[in-house]
Amino acid sequence: MELTDQEIVKRKELLRLGPEEAATLVKCRPIIEAEIDNVVEEFYRIQTRNPEVTKLMGDEEMVRRLHVSQRKYILGLFDGCTDGQYVGNRLRIGIVHKNIGVDPKFYLAAVKTLKDLLFRALARNINDPASLEEASQALDKLLYFDITLVFDAYTLSLVQEVEAERDRVEVYAESLELQVAERTRELAEKVRELETALSMVKKLEGVIPICGVCKKIRDDKESWQQLEQYISEHSEALFSHGLCPECFEKEMMGLRALKLGKQE
Repeated sequence: MELTDQEIVKRKELLRLGPEEAATLVKCRPIIEAEIDNVVEEFYRIQTRNPEVTKLMGDEEMVRRLHVSQRKYILGLFDGCTDGQYVGNRLRIGIVHKNIGVDPKFYLAAVKTLKDLLFRALARNINDPASLEEASQALDKLLYFDITLVFDAYTLSLVQEVEAERDRVEVYAESLELQVAERTRELAEKVRELETALSMVKKLEGVIPICGVCKKIRDDKESWQQLEQYISEHSEALFSHGLCPECFEKEMMGLRALKLGKQE
């Protein structure tokens, strides 16, 4: 994320943050350099009262690095420079805060704490009320300038997350549509196969007139047909002819009797 020089100028104009404020803060730098250790120590002492903030800070090494970064940030407020590099640094601060999970409410509370500590440091060293008011106003404007930049970074990060999630959902939806289309095609194919199979199935149902003696069946044309023929025409069944044990025995007896008759 970058801001054009025109946008930077416009934002400073909105806050009435100009060369006079920059010069005022530069004059205050020696005071802050002398107070910096106390300010940083007190700042983190107050921050660690909140268990959630303490958890975000991490281990001792991380806390040490935070102390170094905070010193650099505070002194940077009194350099008198708010150019593109300064703005880029503040935007990166916002992105880092968002990435490590610092809620905006904690960030704003931290800025308020830092502002109070810096105002007290200035008050301890500037005896002239008018000069103190001038320094306080200049610092207040610059801190508001920083806040707008950090929140720009927060907002951009959130927008990017939303867009990434939207893209993920769109990809998933497209994938789901393809899966549904494929399943629909497969089901349609199965339906066609079943319809084809059903069209080949012939059913025997209702009352079938059958002769009690010869077992022929009367069809709807009043014609009498052999049982095998009728069933074959009205179903997919096929017949293979053979003899059951009883009929086989009867046939054999008949053949033996016929053979004996011929011999006599």
